[in-house]
Amino acid sequence: MAAPDLTPAAFTESVFHYAVEQSAIAISITDAEARILYVNPAFCAITGYAPQEVVGQKQSLLSYKSTPREVYQAMWAALTSGRAWTGRLLNRRRDGSPYVAELTVTPVVSPGADADEIHYLGMHWDATEEHRLAQQLANHKHLVESVVSVAPVAVALLDGSGKVVLDNPAYKRVVAEMGVGEPAHAVLSALRDSLGEGFDQAVARRRPLLSQELRFDRAGGEPRWYACSLSWFEEHSTQPDAFYADAPNDYLLLVMHDISAAKRQHEALRLAAMRAMLSEGELNQSLREALSGAVFQLQGPVNLISAAAGLQRRRAGPAAAMDPLAKALSDAQRAGEEAIATLQAAMPPELPAVAGPVNLNEVLRDVLMIETDALLSAGVTVDWRPAHVLPSIHGDPTALRTLFRQLVANAIEAMNVRGWTERNLSIVTAPHGNQIEVELTDTGPGIPEALRLKVFEPFFSTKQTKTGARGVGLSLAQEIVSRHRGVLEFDPHHSGGCRLRVSFPGARALERALTETLG
Repeated sequence: MAAPDLTPAAFTESVFHYAVEQSAIAISITDAEARILYVNPAFCAITGYAPQEVVGQKQSLLSYKSTPREVYQAMWAALTSGRAWTGRLLNRRRDGSPYVAELTVTPVVSPGADADEIHYLGMHWDATEEHRLAQQLANHKHLVESVVSVAPVAVALLDGSGKVVLDNPAYKRVVAEMGVGEPAHAVLSALRDSLGEGFDQAVARRRPLLSQELRFDRAGGEPRWYACSLSWFEEHSTQPDAFYADAPNDYLLLVMHDISAAKRQHEALRLAAMRAMLSEGELNQSLREALSGAVFQLQGPVNLISAAAGLQRRRAGPAAAMDPLAKALSDAQRAGEEAIATLQAAMPPELPAVAGPVNLNEVLRDVLMIETDALLSAGVTVDWRPAHVLPSIHGDPTALRTLFRQLVANAIEAMNVRGWTERNLSIVTAPHGNQIEVELTDTGPGIPEALRLKVFEPFFSTKQTKTGARGVGLSLAQEIVSRHRGVLEFDPHHSGGCRLRVSFPGARALERALTETLG
């Protein structure tokens, strides 16, 4: 059958009619009084009304009574001024159920027509599900923001350049407490130092890091401990050109949980145990020093007796066995050697060393807490300036405490002189390249340049005790430093007291050196 011969105008009218009839958007046409003249099938499908039920009725048939009057007033103000209006209304279906209508109403005026011949073209679609999802998303967003705002953990969001683009009040408190420009950068730096390649691999693979404990020291304040977690997420572009070719942006989420209270309780228990352990160690060390001193004092006379006995035996010749003097000297030599052997056997053994990562800030704080009574009784003021974040070294924490306790005790003793008014002790820690440095400065009389090497000799002291006995001076400290591959030296340019510098290789630098040494 041949297609009907339609004029262009008739063809356009026919296509327009079918387009409106088959549109998925609800379309209605009303007169100037808002009475419905036409509805398409999509209108009936959405509202539930048949055409004969709505044609001739006013459009308000669909109104749901909870829609504010102001919305209709705004709509009619636009329409009566000849402008289209777009917005959302709460409509009612035939069964009485409400739905959200995304509506656009356009005035339609035929050329040359009178004002009362105006019509309105209404097009709407059911936006109920979109509204539900949008509100659900908004509720989730508000819930997350509320939880994050009141959460006792500090939260910071960093963009790809490392800039903090979002944080919460707890993070702002961390900024104020730590006294640094951006705590997030300090955390990332500390994690990089403590985890080494593990941190770099986690960043490269976007693998989360959970509950990494970090300590931050503050000059003049208590240290803070945080359990820090890192996780990554992607932000997808909202630009239209990224619809099929999205290149998401990476964001880093940092969460810092303040565990300082629990750590302080743990530290108090640890400090009590450490005091007991150091007391035992000091007792053993005192016994070892006393017995070593006795052996040292006896060894000289025994050596002289041994030499005299040998000389006398050579003089007596074959009759040496019957010579009373040679016999007496031999007996004395044997008695001295037995006494030395008895003293050496009575010497308590050294405690086994337990090596591992050590934070020198923790070691020095322990020492200052242990020496608090001595510092107060001597009237010494301490200027404690720890590095905010200090990489760890590899060593024996007990030996390192003994080292710095010896140095602090020496400084207290040097300043605790009758009539000495300026009694200040400064302790500064800082990383310098691959080295971790501790600087101790006291305002005592200092050590003369001629004695700066001699003080490291065993049994040398710049002070003579009432009993005439001499201690080990700085020899024990030097031995501990050497054992940890470190350097202990005086600052030759410092005046007005004594300044000692102790430096150790960082744990990562030492690990690399050992790896290279072992091939």
